[in-house]
Amino acid sequence: MKRMHSAVLVTSAAVLLSCTSCSSAAPANPGRHADPAALAWVDKVCTSVAAGSAKLSQPPAADSAAPGKTRDAMVAFLDRLGSALGDMAGGIRAAGVPPVPDGQSAVDKAAANLTETTGKIAATKAKMAQAKVHDQASLRQAIADADATMGQLADPEGPIKDLKANPELNLAFAESATCKRVYGTSS
Repeated sequence: MKRMHSAVLVTSAAVLLSCTSCSSAAPANPGRHADPAALAWVDKVCTSVAAGSAKLSQPPAADSAAPGKTRDAMVAFLDRLGSALGDMAGGIRAAGVPPVPDGQSAVDKAAANLTETTGKIAATKAKMAQAKVHDQASLRQAIADADATMGQLADPEGPIKDLKANPELNLAFAESATCKRVYGTSS
């Protein structure tokens, strides 16, 4: 069932990498500091991304004796992944417009990528749910198909990369004590 674990890892990467990229060890520009309002905004975003990621703590269980149950577990996991991405998008929107130049365009790009990724996950989930799995070979094929679709996800670093493309937000992400605490990084 190594192939199943590959699909799970690729699926999880879209969300988990978006979380780990929330902060970095050093400020983006050591000579400047982030605006307090931008820091507060970034703190909200990191908190919402962490909450969405918590839904992924239980990856699907593989049961080689029951391919149908394994498929159903993957479908449930893909459902949780889609829900987690929805929560992240909601958290980013709930944080409001970032108080930085071009902040709205950064949010718009992050939201568009989340929407695209969520659509691909929904399509993968639908295909997986309809897959006829009677034995290990048919299950492996269903997982390979899901893996191929998941490999086409929008940027695997997720919405945080889009937000960090804005220099002011990047500085705030780098300095955010909340992001460092949530994601276990330190200065």
